[in-house]
Amino acid sequence: MLVAFSVMVVSFSVLRLTPGDPALAILGDSATLADIEALREKLGLNGSAFTQFIDYAMPLFRGDFGSSIVTDQPVLDLVGASLPVTLQLITLTMVMALTIAVLLAVPAAKYRFGVFGLFFRIGTSMSLSVPVFFSGQLLILLAAIRWDLLPAGGYQAGFPGNIQYLLLPALTACGPLVPILVRVLQSSVIDTMGQAFVETAQVRGLAGPRLVWRYLLRPSLAPTIALSSYIVGSLFGTAVVLELVYNLPGIGTRLLAAVFSRDYPVVQGIVLVMGILVVLVNLVADLLSGWLDPRARAVS
Repeated sequence: MLVAFSVMVVSFSVLRLTPGDPALAILGDSATLADIEALREKLGLNGSAFTQFIDYAMPLFRGDFGSSIVTDQPVLDLVGASLPVTLQLITLTMVMALTIAVLLAVPAAKYRFGVFGLFFRIGTSMSLSVPVFFSGQLLILLAAIRWDLLPAGGYQAGFPGNIQYLLLPALTACGPLVPILVRVLQSSVIDTMGQAFVETAQVRGLAGPRLVWRYLLRPSLAPTIALSSYIVGSLFGTAVVLELVYNLPGIGTRLLAAVFSRDYPVVQGIVLVMGILVVLVNLVADLLSGWLDPRARAVS
């Protein structure tokens, strides 16, 4: 609740921390005093800071996020039209990143001192150093233009047609994420390999997928799942760049358009919705970590 309240305060402060008079900034120098006062009233900028916060917070509990200054559409309608694209992109990115991390973590832990470990360290370092706006352009050049495997941009609603438009952006986002997830999971697997219950399982003859999943991966996944919840929050920021590069009609594109048009109610609404989603993702990650590894429940 405290985190959710903090998100509400941050979204409330977006408009109030704007230098100068937001109403004058929106309307321009040619606006009349009456127009400025009317817009200030609509934005809730009259009265004390406490009164403004109460006037801002009370409609939120009724599900009223206000209306856009530019289009006069309800903010929730605008967010609802754009948010699914971003959520699909983030979901696909995390599924791909976690799948690759799980496949690489155990070999990276077992053969960390061999040739595989050397190439793994070099590859992860290189992947971490490449910014997503550069790798995105490179993937468009190779996979879309030169090899004609996937669309270079745009979006088509509906499953499974939307997947082909999301694969390149998701792969681009995986570039810096996979090395982080693999290294964290690799470290956890190395620690788990030294536990007595793993040695006991090996003495009893357990091997193959059952040993890897039940005794190595499952107890090691809790830190990676916890880290993934923070990564999801950062992906909302990454989505702004990716949606520009790949021309996706997501929440990042909507946020930039609202910033450029100084549509502050939409900016406030998007910031608040993103914050609430990040809080929910962290809650789910904590519950999942406790299910995967009971030791995580004891720590939390």
